[in-house]
Amino acid sequence: MRGTLRRTGVALTLILCFGPTAFAQSECEHLGAQAVIAEKARKPFFFRTYEKRRIAALTLAECAYRKEADRALSAAIGDRRFARLSAEEQRRTLSIAGLNAWRMEQYQHSLELHRRAVATDPGDADDWFRLSILERMQGDNTAAAESLIHLIEHWPDLLDNLDDQHIFPLIFRLEPRSQVRLDLLQALYDANWRRKGQGASLAWYELAVMRIDRGQADAATAAIRRVSTPIELVKLRADKRFDAIVDRDAGAFDVENAAAQEVELYRSLSEVQPDSLELSRQLSYALLTAGRTEAALTHSSQVLASIAEAPAGQAPYKNLGDEVWLMNNRAIALRRLGHLDEALLELRRASLHTEDGGANVSQTLNLGDFYASLGRSDEALAAAARAGDDISGYGRMVQVSVQLRGALQKHDADGVQRALNYLREHRKDSQETYLDALLIAARLDEAELALLELLASPEERGDILEWLQAYRQAEPLPGDRTWCAGKAELIARRRVQEAIARVGRIERYDVYGMNEMR
Repeated sequence: MRGTLRRTGVALTLILCFGPTAFAQSECEHLGAQAVIAEKARKPFFFRTYEKRRIAALTLAECAYRKEADRALSAAIGDRRFARLSAEEQRRTLSIAGLNAWRMEQYQHSLELHRRAVATDPGDADDWFRLSILERMQGDNTAAAESLIHLIEHWPDLLDNLDDQHIFPLIFRLEPRSQVRLDLLQALYDANWRRKGQGASLAWYELAVMRIDRGQADAATAAIRRVSTPIELVKLRADKRFDAIVDRDAGAFDVENAAAQEVELYRSLSEVQPDSLELSRQLSYALLTAGRTEAALTHSSQVLASIAEAPAGQAPYKNLGDEVWLMNNRAIALRRLGHLDEALLELRRASLHTEDGGANVSQTLNLGDFYASLGRSDEALAAAARAGDDISGYGRMVQVSVQLRGALQKHDADGVQRALNYLREHRKDSQETYLDALLIAARLDEAELALLELLASPEERGDILEWLQAYRQAEPLPGDRTWCAGKAELIARRRVQEAIARVGRIERYDVYGMNEMR
């Protein structure tokens, strides 16, 4: 599935900047017990001086006594003597109070504290990073982008520590043609953001689109030079906006070669960082995209076996949360090789693991979608229900799409209509999911109108042209045949062909366009 299914968090710091100040870690329990007693009695700490009470409050936060720290820090910040502290000490106290509030899920309060922190002393990168994330979480995307631009421009040496889970969602939440979106993309470009050697082709593609739509061909060309991933190259080749600056016969725009190069990139990065499960996961994606299915199965199986066989407390990888995605990709490889029972078993196992410490929405929905492809409607609907409500807008679209497929298979007309109504109303969360739903429901005339609208939109055109291309595809499963036949019929319609010819083209590629179970 494309996009983020579960509402996920990000790393809260760019650098490790907090450590105990006046108390050793061994004193945490003793100090915490005193704080609990004071909290119950609604009395302040027994420390006589303001400074000792403030340091104790900071230490409580560092020792994870959240409720007690919140009360103590609020008292310290509200005290008239707080204004006598140096700007740096005021900032540090506000920052730690803000981080403590964040960890208590008091996000608005945390946002207010971080704003006060940067206003008091703007010299800490982590404050700006968390401020940007909090502003995005609270829906102030413009402010979030401006805070992130400030961080990028003042601490370019920390650029590789920036978290993709914040940057990419922020880019796509900003208005597609807004100046602040362009400023953010350009700031990342000027700072040569490379994602620790992985590249940022998606960002440079978006920058190129904005530049070409503004008639800035030279700036678009510069952005395109950094695009190297297969799917972004497909978008450039398919879109006639780029014809003057994209030579489709040049090696730089060879999609199959780009897929092979991406495999080698992640193989080399994994060799340098053999304990990075994230890089192993990315290598599995690259192998699947390139059509190296046996290699993808071997790689994911070996990685998962090494995790399972490791002694307790001696995990061979960092970031073990990525294990579920290795399982997911192993299931995709098995499905492509025709081992459907094994693929189903692996996806079931993956769905029982946690995702980012919470319920596994992504694999549960992927499992539901796979059940629907197999024609097993009851199990598809049960999986969709199990995904729950802690879910992104895109994830909810996928969930309702699975419910639509289950309702169709059970001939539940009311369920079908409810699902289609939701998908239509929320299609901005995933236009392709809505279009797929219309094809699954055999609503070809509605699908044609939706497709023509998307092709006419400069903001949506790149993604829909990518969706239209001809890629490698596994043999369709029973529950996918209506969708496959409907897509072919839709593309063949005269008005669709004319609309495509006006803005782009369809080509065939020897890669997989989407790494999913279909």
